[in-house]
Amino acid sequence: MKKQKTLKYFLSAAALSLFPVALLSARCENTKPINDNHLEFEISKHGFKNFNKEYTIQERDDLLAYRIKNKNEMIYIDVDQFLNALSGLVDEESYNIKIDENNNEKIYEVIDTNGKILNKLVINWEKNTIFTPSSSFFFQILKARELTDSGRFLQTEYESKNEDDKGITFDLSKYKMDILYKDKKVLIPFSVFNTLFMSWAYNNIYFNGDTFTNVEAAVDIFPTDEKDDFKERIIKDAKISQLTPTKEEREANFNHLMFAMDYFYGLKQYKEIKSFEDWIGPSYKEKLLSINPEEFHQAYIDIFHKKLNELHTRINTLSYYDGYHEKHLRNRLKRPDDFGDYFNEFNNNRESLVKQFEEKFKKKISEFQPEDYIRYHGNTAIVTLLRFKDGTAEEIASKDAWKHDTYFLMRHLMAEVAKKPEIKNIVLDIAINGGGSVLSMIRTLGFMTDKPILNREYNVLDQRADLSKSKVDTNGDGKYDGDAYDKYNWSLLVGMNSFSAANQLTSIVKEMGIAKIIGQKSGGGMSAIMPIVLNDGTTITISSPNNAVHGENNQEIESGIEPDIKLDYKDFYNDAAIDQALNASRN
Repeated sequence: MKKQKTLKYFLSAAALSLFPVALLSARCENTKPINDNHLEFEISKHGFKNFNKEYTIQERDDLLAYRIKNKNEMIYIDVDQFLNALSGLVDEESYNIKIDENNNEKIYEVIDTNGKILNKLVINWEKNTIFTPSSSFFFQILKARELTDSGRFLQTEYESKNEDDKGITFDLSKYKMDILYKDKKVLIPFSVFNTLFMSWAYNNIYFNGDTFTNVEAAVDIFPTDEKDDFKERIIKDAKISQLTPTKEEREANFNHLMFAMDYFYGLKQYKEIKSFEDWIGPSYKEKLLSINPEEFHQAYIDIFHKKLNELHTRINTLSYYDGYHEKHLRNRLKRPDDFGDYFNEFNNNRESLVKQFEEKFKKKISEFQPEDYIRYHGNTAIVTLLRFKDGTAEEIASKDAWKHDTYFLMRHLMAEVAKKPEIKNIVLDIAINGGGSVLSMIRTLGFMTDKPILNREYNVLDQRADLSKSKVDTNGDGKYDGDAYDKYNWSLLVGMNSFSAANQLTSIVKEMGIAKIIGQKSGGGMSAIMPIVLNDGTTITISSPNNAVHGENNQEIESGIEPDIKLDYKDFYNDAAIDQALNASRN
């Protein structure tokens, strides 16, 4: 379930009004000023290049990496220098900066056009803490994407409710990490900056010991056989991979992994994990701390592919020591041994359904044209969606916009249905839909109803419940009422491979009563994904703190949604069986 800043990360005025004044105002504790000017540093200069096409960020050759002398395992960066280098992604005019040396802290205040403080980030180098009233800070300082407008054709209202007013304190001391104040500069571990400011915003910076490289999401998060220039840059002159990892480097890497999982793993409560270190146990900790890449690589695979046993959390690349050969990882991961039971069942079921589906059309999905996404049986049309996609402005202006954006595919398909007056029923088939863009999913629901689409989420980090109510302009005329295809009897075909945003759509349909749900229990995947890069270059994707939920009580949907009408998987592409099951339910 991929999130977009336009809607999913927007913090409403209602939510902002819930922040107590005490959280937004500066504190006056009058502690003794301290600094780290006595420390000696080894400072190196490095190049930076951006490969995220959604943002124009200038190439640099002057980014500084700080290491405490004789302690090379931890790289520190100057927060302000990096935020400035990321201008184009980061909106430097969206916040003010204050230094409070009396309280040993630096404060970043998000402001509105009238100068009102909306949110803040407080970095305290005495306590080794980073505090914010809301994690929305990390999105409020970002610029809008340049190529893709994910909020188009949507008119949305927002509501938010916080369960407490404590805010979030990231305690670095707990993970044996420091915040330093040296010569008026606030220095934090690069790994912490990358997780808070970049991963949280669906970007990641790779540091291979020689260069900094910014990538949208992460390397191989959606693997292909195409050559990636950014991967070549990262692999080239990767000094880290040419050295044997030290015990100190492995410990720093382990501590960052625990920091990331403890604060950002969105299914901790669902899986009853209190401490990730305790949960993995001493044996896996020892393997992760090993200086042998083969040993810690296998530990990563065991933990993220087998022990966690959920589809949004996985290894994208092994460390720099593996050379970032994505095919090596593919060849290494053998089913069923390197995966959990759910992963294996999910993929076996999907392979079976895809085989049925392609046999139905007598062609591969990769060969599909628009007309292949719809079929008819009597007075029923069956419309299939395989993903929820957002296209760029250039893509949706092309003649094959349907390939790139689900909204335009739906417009085409519904126009075809409208040409057939005998059609009374529509089945939306998302049985092998693995998800995608939440905003694209919401636009899809706008074809089914004119009612505002209720999308509920719960942020487990902020302990905040969010509700968006979206109207959809399905015909692109700038009006948001009266253009849904709600004269038809809608049904939804789902199964365990209806995952992520498809699972979320199923939950919304269930709550709003838009359609009858037929098939098998949907596949879960209630969290948005969050890509994280570790110090050693290992790239993982995890279930993030943003969780889709069901109903006013914010019920979890990780377990999936039960259908109203059961249908055997063997009949998912038997149109007569679908029609018969639906007719029986109406009688």
